[in-house]
Amino acid sequence: MAKAKLINWLAGATIAAAVAWLYLFFNPSPPAIDRSLHKEVGEVMAAEAIKLLEPGGRLFVIARAKEPFLVPAAAAQFDAFMRALKKSGKTVTTQRLLKIDPLRVANAPTGDFIELLRKAQPNDVIVSFMGPPLLSNEQVQRLGKQPRVVALCSGAMPVQLDLRKIFEAQLLRTAVISRPNAPARPDASKKAFDQMFAVITSANLAELPPLAVRH
Repeated sequence: MAKAKLINWLAGATIAAAVAWLYLFFNPSPPAIDRSLHKEVGEVMAAEAIKLLEPGGRLFVIARAKEPFLVPAAAAQFDAFMRALKKSGKTVTTQRLLKIDPLRVANAPTGDFIELLRKAQPNDVIVSFMGPPLLSNEQVQRLGKQPRVVALCSGAMPVQLDLRKIFEAQLLRTAVISRPNAPARPDASKKAFDQMFAVITSANLAELPPLAVRH
C-alpha cells in the first residue's frame, strides 16, 4: 500500500514537472533589460522635448501601449519620460498609445501621425517613441505647417530610414538614435546612454550613420 502511494506521488510529481516545463517552454520569460539605460532614454526624450517647447505650446505623444503586448524596454522609456515631464511641471495634452504587435516594425502608422500633425500648431511638440513621420512630398505640402517633432529612432531604424531627408523636410527637429556600432553590453565605467544612443539635430546631421545598402 505504501509502495503504491509512493509510486502515485512520484507519478504526480513527474506530471507536474512536465507541465511546468511545457509552460516555460512555450511561455519563456523575456530577457532582462537594462532599466537604467532605458530610463535615461526616456529622460533624454523629455529633456529634448522641453527644450523645443515654447510658452503656450502643447505636448503630444505617440508611443506603444503596454497592453496587450508589453515591451519592457518601451514601457521603461515611456514611464521615465512621463516622470521627467511631471518633475519639470509639464503635462501631455494628447497621448496616442498604439496597440502594436512587438514583432512588428516600430514605425508609427502614417495615419495616426498625420492626425497628430494636423492637430498640432507650429509651437507645439510631438514626441514619438516610434520613429519619425514617414510622409510623401504631397502629404507634407498638404500639412502646410509643421510642429516640432522629437523621435526615438531605435534599433536598425537609423540605417533603414533616410533621416537626413526627414530633417530637411522639417518633419524632424531632434532624433534620439541607436548607435549602429554600439557594444553588445555597455562599458560600466562609461555612461551607458552615450555608448548606445546619440542625440541628432540639424546641427550635427553629419553624425548620422550611412544608410544600409539595399539589394
